[in-house]
Amino acid sequence: MELGADDYITKPFSGTELLNAVDGRLKKIDALMHDLSPDLNGLANLIHTSTGKDVMQLFTSGRNINKFKKKQIVYTEGNHPNRLYYVIKGKVKAYKINEDGKELVTELFSPGDFLGHIALLEGNVYNDTTEALEETDLAVIPKEDFDELLNNNPEIVKKFIQLLAKNISAKENQLLGMAYSSLRRKVADALLRMQEKYGQEKTKDFVIDISRDSLATIAGTATESLIRTLGDFRTEKLIDMQNGCIKIMNENKLRTLLN
Repeated sequence: MELGADDYITKPFSGTELLNAVDGRLKKIDALMHDLSPDLNGLANLIHTSTGKDVMQLFTSGRNINKFKKKQIVYTEGNHPNRLYYVIKGKVKAYKINEDGKELVTELFSPGDFLGHIALLEGNVYNDTTEALEETDLAVIPKEDFDELLNNNPEIVKKFIQLLAKNISAKENQLLGMAYSSLRRKVADALLRMQEKYGQEKTKDFVIDISRDSLATIAGTATESLIRTLGDFRTEKLIDMQNGCIKIMNENKLRTLLN
């Protein structure tokens, strides 16, 4: 168990006992993930489920909610972190600038996501810059409170890191795709990522409302190339565009471009 096992049963055991043990572990994992809601109660449920103790009162008491306008910077690459951010409402992008001044979007954040955790966990400076894509509300958690939570709750450390690191593989695949994918594939991937990230309610009326410049940085291509490709997609009836907003009309066919 000290090496990381989740559970064990001793011999002899029946098939029913084995299935019950597995079922119990799966239900606990499901409870951990299901209870995460897009507000600070999500982390409260995570803590309570993992430890049986309600320590969220200390963690969130008197917490400030900072409001950011569209295009306002949350934190800047190279600065030292002194707080953890939690998205209550809105959209945020993380990006890096290369030597030629070209912007590359590395991650997208929506309600329920944390910002700045990597720098805090590493004890290092921010490795990217984050900017609000629209009016956004962020809960601000001081570094001292974050450190106290990690130091006093070993089980939470494990679950918290698992939760925050789950997108590493996706980010690697994204950067690999930007480097080697065709233009059509890059644009298709960017559109589908936006829908998956911000269209959680899966409503038929969901549209991608973002500037062409920002969408181009997410796709990793020039704005002119993006606009030309969007025009092609519209002609092929893969998307529709009204008043600057993009609506995916044929998701299945758009996904075939990723293969």
